[in-house]
Amino acid sequence: MAVSRLRLRLAAGFAFAFAVGIGLLATGALAFLTRESTRRFDAQLDGVGNGLLAALTREHDEAPDSSLHFVAGAVVAEWPDNGDAFLVLDDSGAVMASRDPDGISARVLAGVTAASTTRFDIDRDGSDLRARLFDSTIMIAAASPSTRRAVRIVVFGSTEGIEADTELLGIAIVFGAPVILLASLLVGYLLAGRALAPVRQLTMDIASIAPTDLSRRLAPQHGDGELGALAAEFDALLVRLADAQQRNRQFVREAAHQIRTPLTLVLGEAELALDTVLTVGTTEAETGAARLSATIARIRTAAEQMRRRVDELFLLAEARAGEVVRLEQRVELDGLVLECTDLMRARAAVTGHSLAIGEAEPVIVLGNAALLQEALLELIENACRHGVPRAPITVSCRAVQGRREAVLEVRSDGAALSDIIAQGQPDNAQVQAHDRGMGLSIVRWVAISHHGRFEVAHEVPFNGVGAYVGHNTVRLILPTIHGV
Repeated sequence: MAVSRLRLRLAAGFAFAFAVGIGLLATGALAFLTRESTRRFDAQLDGVGNGLLAALTREHDEAPDSSLHFVAGAVVAEWPDNGDAFLVLDDSGAVMASRDPDGISARVLAGVTAASTTRFDIDRDGSDLRARLFDSTIMIAAASPSTRRAVRIVVFGSTEGIEADTELLGIAIVFGAPVILLASLLVGYLLAGRALAPVRQLTMDIASIAPTDLSRRLAPQHGDGELGALAAEFDALLVRLADAQQRNRQFVREAAHQIRTPLTLVLGEAELALDTVLTVGTTEAETGAARLSATIARIRTAAEQMRRRVDELFLLAEARAGEVVRLEQRVELDGLVLECTDLMRARAAVTGHSLAIGEAEPVIVLGNAALLQEALLELIENACRHGVPRAPITVSCRAVQGRREAVLEVRSDGAALSDIIAQGQPDNAQVQAHDRGMGLSIVRWVAISHHGRFEVAHEVPFNGVGAYVGHNTVRLILPTIHGV
């Protein structure tokens, strides 16, 4: 089984945290052991000192006429041989009696002279010493009158036991820490594996999703925790991918339909032209030439339409891919209206429409001239394609009073361009939902890319004689730089 780097990192983090905790615990244990051992050692020294003072007082009461040196010697002689070390000094600092198994009285006396407190440490080769100084007086109650005699007792002992315990604990930590660290690393690796089991399950669930089936959802089976949130985000991504996939399929269908029609026309006309050329005789040459000329004219028209469809497909692909449009050109909308009207006069004549310019106010917008031209041409083409024959098509541009906006407008007569009939501004989402044409999708994208909006309106006024004639008004509303 391959080693997981993620599990190793998690285990290393766990081991590091565990090592830090062990280190803090070991430091605290060493400090506690040292303090507690020192406290017990001091309590032991206090017990010896207090016992000596009590023994001296009792011995002096029994022999009040004896000297303090004699009493001290008697107490030391009767003191049990249990390893206690002490000095009994008179008020001048002279040694009256002692118990010194290691022969270090001189070093202890030097430490007493230099000490500033009743508890002090004495350095020596090997283990250090710790001493307790008792400055007291002995009351002799049997004497008449009662008297007090000054006495000093120094109880001392080696701290070797404290140091040995501390060193033993330190050695145990030094040798035990690597073992504990390795064990924590192993345990952390195993625990990380269990903790990452839901992640592995989520990975397998994601891997099992086929590109052709994006309807599966992961969030319900992964709970409400962090993995549930991740699964929910992935589900949202699947929704967006499914939507994009559906748009791509729709785009392919639209592209195939838009290209297939003019190609079929071109092929049919070409076959007709060939048949005409092959079948005409000498007497029919003039008639065949006329037919051939008409056929080639229709082929040229179909080819021009196909070229426009290809251009539209590229624009539609950019629109649906979220292409960012560079808005760097100052576009004069009145000039754009004049140019596009001239370009589409022949097309309008072919479809039986008259093309006119309504309002043409001098308005300037910041945008992409080629895209705005394509949008206006598409609006005029749409009016030619769907408008009532012999009905006029009016192209206008004007500034909106009181607002820094300009309107490109194409007005024609005919049936509604969508299933929406609204008196005011239609909802863009509804227009998009009912818009089955490819051209208006491009116009809408151009409007949004120029920080504007696209509107479709349909009016059905009563003509006074019982018939109804519909008016379609398609507007491209854009922010302006300035208006004249």
